[in-house]
Amino acid sequence: LAQIGSDGIIPKMLESLPEILIGIVVILVLSASMSTLSSLVLTSSSTLTLDLINPLCKNKLDEKKSLIVMRAFIAIFLAISVIIALNKNALISDLMGYSWGALAGAFLAPFMYGLFWKGVTKISVYVSFGVGVIGTVLHMIIKPAGTILGFNIASPVNFGMFLMAAGLIIVPLVSLVTPKMKKLELDEIFACYKQKAEVEVTDAIPDAEKLK
Repeated sequence: LAQIGSDGIIPKMLESLPEILIGIVVILVLSASMSTLSSLVLTSSSTLTLDLINPLCKNKLDEKKSLIVMRAFIAIFLAISVIIALNKNALISDLMGYSWGALAGAFLAPFMYGLFWKGVTKISVYVSFGVGVIGTVLHMIIKPAGTILGFNIASPVNFGMFLMAAGLIIVPLVSLVTPKMKKLELDEIFACYKQKAEVEVTDAIPDAEKLK
């Protein structure tokens, strides 16, 4: 493992497989990678366009303009992905760690608090996004060394864990000192929790079949 590195584990394992199985494994890996990339790119571009750019524009973007902006972001994100992938010195495991750290550091706290607490503010969400993304980028550039609480912060996975913890602290603190959302908007957002859903008894109670 020390000689081939973590990125060489799968290729080393494939050497002992028949050619047809190697082809199947490669196809599965490529399909998983392509589907993940497409979903992340589409989600990121639509989120930036609809939730960030459109609200900030004085004149709201119509459907056609929004589509153009989304396509532009898709092209930008794909170009960034290609540039990063062309860096042969970067380990795949490290790149996955950076991706995980940026996403989890940015989205975990707003998502968790937003599900159960009406006090989350828009500014706190933006700050969480900034901490997650900017923190990950700085880690890629500076490459810090040392440990925090026994964890090696040179690892992007460990650093992403600290970004997640930072978001969980930052979001409520910033929310306490920034303007709250309007009550009407909050009631509309949380109205889904008051909706009634009808299900069959056999679906609602796992052992309902035994009661018959």
